[in-house]
Amino acid sequence: MVLEEAYRESQGSERFFKHKAILFIPSESYEAAVITVIEGLHKLGYTIYTINKPNINSWFCNKVIDNPNKVKFDFVLSGLHWGTRWSYYDKYKLHRYLKILIDGCDNPGLKDWKEKYALYSSSYISNPAEDIKELEIMPYPWTEPLSGYEPDIVFTSQKNFGDKESIYLPFGIRDQYKTFFEGRKAEDRDVDFTHILGGGSARRRTYCLIKVCTLLKIMPGRVFNGIMIGDNIVPEQIKHYVAQDKGVHAYWRWVKSRCYFRLLNRTKVFIYPGVQLSPTPWWDSERPWEAYASGCLVLLKKPNVDISQYPVTEISPFAVYNSDLELLEKCWFLYRNQSFLERTRLLAFERAIKYFSSVSIANYFLAQIRRRIHA
Repeated sequence: MVLEEAYRESQGSERFFKHKAILFIPSESYEAAVITVIEGLHKLGYTIYTINKPNINSWFCNKVIDNPNKVKFDFVLSGLHWGTRWSYYDKYKLHRYLKILIDGCDNPGLKDWKEKYALYSSSYISNPAEDIKELEIMPYPWTEPLSGYEPDIVFTSQKNFGDKESIYLPFGIRDQYKTFFEGRKAEDRDVDFTHILGGGSARRRTYCLIKVCTLLKIMPGRVFNGIMIGDNIVPEQIKHYVAQDKGVHAYWRWVKSRCYFRLLNRTKVFIYPGVQLSPTPWWDSERPWEAYASGCLVLLKKPNVDISQYPVTEISPFAVYNSDLELLEKCWFLYRNQSFLERTRLLAFERAIKYFSSVSIANYFLAQIRRRIHA
């Protein structure tokens, strides 16, 4: 199994980096894949340095410094979306360090991180005044020129098939999701199938499919198909940021709905079709990982991104479907075979936590860096 082999090879990877510290020059936008890696590194004992201010992706653990040349670190990590201070690489002479880039951004059909950067550069304010860049809450998104920045290693979440350069990085399971887990057994889960409507053509199509199938009574069991919100939980440390942010940074993504997680904890099977229909390479989001963390069996549409280096499909091969018909067939099979469903659900939960928790993802991340260094 690729997943098990990658997991085993990754164990203890933190030991091979001398300083157990990184310099984080991040995006000013919420990036789920980045947060998982930062959390995992922190739990592995790494120091996360940020320059001059905390960041939306690392506020829970970053150590703010005024000059990176006064501290020791193993590599420089950056995110891709708007607000990344590429100018810091020149200002602090950081090009001599190992440079890692995480492209955890949405992919509307673009080839690589450079095309995404070009899109953001054409869409957002270009290189505003320094007093704007120094704010903790920005009035608008902006970008800086790359100024010769070229990463040594790139990790990509919505990875194109045919991309031989970057390394796949899943969003994974963060500790925030786990705090809502109620430990319910099958008999305490009264919703057979749940699908949550959201942005993206794949979700809209699946919503319509389940709605029609439920009305025609060809969808088995008790089904929830729609949006669930309410009873929001805001992390205490960032309440002031959430209140001040007008959606620019997306601090609202840190706010979680207790009603939503209660639904997941009542659900046996969570249906996840990805975000955009093929061929657009846009599959990953927080949804499947929230569902796994809540103990659901996730029936997932075969990803239209290249996950071969760390395949989520190996959590439960049975629970992968390729078509609407196969989805319905598997729903009926699971509904009629409850003992099989429960065994499969429990095994999937165990594997998801083992392979995709933030520590496991961080170790995989470090192992891939080490492999590239010594290649």
